[in-house]
Amino acid sequence: MSNLTLRLEKEDWDRVRALLEELGFKGLPRDCVVWYLTDGSNHATLYSSGTLLIQGKRAKEVKDLILSSLGTPEEVLIGCDESGKGDVFGPLVLCCAVIKPEYYRRVLSLNMKDCKRLSDEAVLKKASDFRSFGEYKCRLVEPKELNELYERKKNLNRILDELYVGLLEEFLKRYPEGRFSVDAYSSKSPFDGRVSFIHKGEEDLAVATASVLARAGFLRWLENRGLPKGSSKEAMALARRIYREDKERAKESLKLFFL
Repeated sequence: MSNLTLRLEKEDWDRVRALLEELGFKGLPRDCVVWYLTDGSNHATLYSSGTLLIQGKRAKEVKDLILSSLGTPEEVLIGCDESGKGDVFGPLVLCCAVIKPEYYRRVLSLNMKDCKRLSDEAVLKKASDFRSFGEYKCRLVEPKELNELYERKKNLNRILDELYVGLLEEFLKRYPEGRFSVDAYSSKSPFDGRVSFIHKGEEDLAVATASVLARAGFLRWLENRGLPKGSSKEAMALARRIYREDKERAKESLKLFFL
């Protein structure tokens, strides 16, 4: 039995349910899901995250039919998010993902969502899949550069303001009619009215895609250097030891303003 997933935007939930019911699927009660439908041998379960799980021998056929029924946005979607902000080791990685109408359904098929809901392996796989066809741009700020920026600005959110404005400049010129969204990281937006600064931004498909791309870049950086994620007691203890023993290495591998 195949197990396939795709992402459904909220405006499509009822329409997809109606489509499945036309195909002979019937709804049955199931806890902790938006809806569950089955035709006896194939099953479709929609979760509140927007993930639709399709199971059964005809799972691929059902998935392809659903995707073909979905509309596509008329405008280009551009979403941005960052990773590494809360980790003592590693860079700050900002990414903007571009979702064009011609590959919108393909991104839905990847079931992009907030990277915090995914395993590291899934993050790396989804990022690789998107990079094979999608447009994007990332800015990886090495710890040394980030530490120097922090010495001058003393505020990580103001650093993000500057970096995002620079990262989006090219896309704002290239896609003047695009829909721009950035996951809100502070209470005040640094952007003009062309860019939406949204809380819980990963609910937006383009922002979720950017989240995955940024996290993948961050994870690869740590893996290449054998350094831990997060800011646990163990990670902080290692960071302090490196700082005591080799301050130059510390500048190049960790965020000194965490210490």
